[in-house]
Amino acid sequence: MDDIAAAGTGTTLRLRHRFAASPEKVFDAWTRPEALRRWWCPGGWLAGEITVDLRVGGTYRLTMRRESGAQILSVFGTFLEVRPAAKLVYTWMWDGAFPDMPETRVTVEFHPVPDGTELVLQQAKLDLRHCTRHLGGWLGACDRLALGLDVARVKLFPILVMGG
Repeated sequence: MDDIAAAGTGTTLRLRHRFAASPEKVFDAWTRPEALRRWWCPGGWLAGEITVDLRVGGTYRLTMRRESGAQILSVFGTFLEVRPAAKLVYTWMWDGAFPDMPETRVTVEFHPVPDGTELVLQQAKLDLRHCTRHLGGWLGACDRLALGLDVARVKLFPILVMGG
């Protein structure tokens, strides 16, 4: 299930997706640079520098460039909570894209379920315009993650909820 809920400090985007892989495998794919290189970038983009210092207070940077080489952008932030194979909380800021977007907070939970993992992602403090752009980005990322894991992704229908 996917939903968007408006809050006093912005809009919160929530996604739920299931993968036929263990929480450890999904967590590793989400946090290891060599795994991120295989699935992070959308079509038409190539992975650049990818660094992950996976600890509270550690930082990450995921850089990509257009295949044409004309544009380079990065997303970066700081880890606020790290619980291996269970939960990540980190800040999210763009460099080279969305110049008017403030820093947001991403929470990713990895729940064991009988057939694998339910990933629950929440991105808080978005304005509606950026929320809709990020919804498409996260949905595409989940599809690419399933391909990178070489596992099935259970398709869940999105539900968008506006309001408190």
